[in-house]
Amino acid sequence: MSCSPDQRLYRAWLVMALLITVMGVAVLAYNPLPAIATLAVGAFCGWRAWLDRPRAPAALAFRLEPDPDPGALGGDVGGRLCPEEGTPVPENTEVTLVCTRLCEKAGHQTIAHRRDWVWWETRPAFPKANCLGFRFEPPASLPATEPRPELNEGEWRCHHYWTLIVRATVAGEAREQRLRFRVLPGETRMDQALTSEAEARNQPVAQDEQVPADATLEA
Repeated sequence: MSCSPDQRLYRAWLVMALLITVMGVAVLAYNPLPAIATLAVGAFCGWRAWLDRPRAPAALAFRLEPDPDPGALGGDVGGRLCPEEGTPVPENTEVTLVCTRLCEKAGHQTIAHRRDWVWWETRPAFPKANCLGFRFEPPASLPATEPRPELNEGEWRCHHYWTLIVRATVAGEAREQRLRFRVLPGETRMDQALTSEAEARNQPVAQDEQVPADATLEA
């Protein structure tokens, strides 16, 4: 699995901290002074690893206005993402629509979870009346949003739900927001057709390579 430069730097500092600390502990019984100096270097490397540790993206604060509501399999899943009042609209925003299958099994005191992405697609958002617009056309063969079933001890119970993942860069910092989206069978379209400019921009930049019917996993 490929790593970003920041992840590689974090891992390098972490490995150095562990190795140098082990060396310092090994030398401590024979010569305390060099061991203390070695442990100090190990502590410094550990501190740098802490500073360079991977961090989750900061949250965005878009307000979702679905259009249509609910989204339609075989039709459109779209709408607007509006920032808080006074907040500028981020540039180069991408949205990913994900259909997830969640399986849960109740234990004696815990609940086991298993999530599988059934289908996903990423498209760039486009400007729309001081907000950002988006539209997807998911295949009609995909499962619709389903209610969460009652859990049963010792038996897996599964349901599907849809999530909109919004990613943007604000002041050079990557940010992310996840929003639930209700999607049902149908052919409903958005109230207003996209402009030619938005239509040209609204093309997938990444998508699931599996055929939707084959991507649905059995529990």
